[in-house]
Order: sequence, then C-alpha cells, then structure tokens
Amino acid sequence: MEPFEKAVVGKPEQWLVEAAKTAGLDISGLAHEITNNFVNHSITRHGNAETEKAQGQISVTLADFERISDIVKNPDFAIINIKRNRGVLIAYSKKFEEGTVIYYEEILNSKRNKALRSKTIYKKMGTVRSDTFLKIVSNNAHTDVSQIKMVVGAGGNPGGEAE
Repeated sequence: MEPFEKAVVGKPEQWLVEAAKTAGLDISGLAHEITNNFVNHSITRHGNAETEKAQGQISVTLADFERISDIVKNPDFAIINIKRNRGVLIAYSKKFEEGTVIYYEEILNSKRNKALRSKTIYKKMGTVRSDTFLKIVSNNAHTDVSQIKMVVGAGGNPGGEAE
C-alpha cells in the first residue's frame, strides 16, 4: 500500500467562493486538492474503455487529471452544496472535444483537513446539459440536493453547448 499523497491544484475562483457563500458555505481559505487515492480509484473504476462504453461513458486517462485545474476554474456548470453520506460536495461539468467531464470534490473544513478534495471523475459521451447534469448529480438515494446552488456558464461553454 502506497503512502497517502496530495497535491494542490489551485485556490477556488472568486465566482465559486461567492456562489458557495450564497449556499451557506465558506470555502474562501480552502484549496483544490488531488490525491493519489483519487487517481488510483478513478483509473480503476473508470479507466476501462469497454466497461465505460457499455455505460455510455468514455474511459478516464491520466491526461484527464491535468484538466482538473481548468475544470474547476472554468466549468460549464457547477453544483454546490450537494449533501451525500454526511459529506458536502461540489460537482463540475465541462465539455471537451471527446465528451463531457464530470468531476466531484468534497468540501473538507475540519481541524484536521481543510481542502476541496478530489472525490471522483468520469466522462460522458457528448454534451451534458444543465438538466441532465442535475439528474446525474442527484441520481443517488443518499443525495440531498434540496439546498444546492447551480452556477451556469461559469466556464467556456454556457448552457453546456460546444462553442
């Protein structure tokens, strides 16, 4: 078992800090983090092309982790304050040439951990519009989206449409 490692990929953009604040969350002192456990989980769970294609998805590659900084700065959509299994999440959607990346991070704001930490990443074929993105995010029996804040067009493709 390899030791736990994490890397900071940047501070949250002002639009994200402000949107989180309207949802009752203070993320101003936090940073976006990626962990080696996240990378390993994502490649293991979403890296097989055949399995992903059967689910209407595209396999995750190591190159996708290089995109995370852009995804969190310039998403097409962000959904803030998703509550799942006692955790609070932010989900991002961003369209790229080969499909749409869906990325989740968990808000950690305890004495021990203070970060916007990577949770999962996967890629959908084609374009994911705002209504579809909300369905994807809420498609879990343990998910509460009653107090979410959705930001549309924070990034390069408002409405989820390709430019």
